[in-house]
Amino acid sequence: MAKTTKSVSEVDAVEEMNEKTKETSKKTIKVEPLDKFEEIEVISLVPNVSYKDSKTFDMYEWDEIGHSEPMTVETLDNMWRSNKGYFKNLWLKPNDERIINKFGLTKTFEKYEYLMDGSNYTKKNIDKICESIASTPNGLKLSICDKVKNMVISGEVTDVFVIRKLENRLKIDLIDFLK
Repeated sequence: MAKTTKSVSEVDAVEEMNEKTKETSKKTIKVEPLDKFEEIEVISLVPNVSYKDSKTFDMYEWDEIGHSEPMTVETLDNMWRSNKGYFKNLWLKPNDERIINKFGLTKTFEKYEYLMDGSNYTKKNIDKICESIASTPNGLKLSICDKVKNMVISGEVTDVFVIRKLENRLKIDLIDFLK
C-alpha cells in the first residue's frame, strides 16, 4: 500500500509541474505597437530605388544595395497602399519585424534570407536553391547573380556541380571565377 501512495504522490507532483509548465508556456511576448510617427530603417535590396510620398511629397532614394533610409510608419503605410511592389518585388526591406508581419511579408523575406545565405549553396540544396531563384522577382535576380558571383570569387562556393547548376539557372558564366 505504501508504494501505491508514494506513486500517487509522485504522479501528483509530476502533474503539478506539468501545470506550471503549461502556465509559463502560455505567456506571450508583448510586441510594442507601432506609432505612426515612429521611424523605421528601410534597406535597399537592389540598386537605384526611389519613392515619392504622395501625401508629404518627401522623396526617398536608395542608390545602392544595402543603403538605408529612415521612414515613418505612416509613410510606409502609404507606400504599401500605393505600391506593394516595393516590398513584394524585394526592392526594399523594412528593418523591423513588426512592419514585415503587418504587411504579411514574413515568408517573402525568409526566402530572401535563404537565398542570400552562402551556406545553403551546397550539392544537397542546389535544386531547392534553383527553384527559389526561379520564383524570385526579376529585380532581385540581379542581386542574387552578384551575390553568387562574389561567393564563387571568395571561394565560399567551390563545388563545380553547384556552380554549373547556378550558371544554367542564372544564365551567367561563373566557372571562370573559380580559383
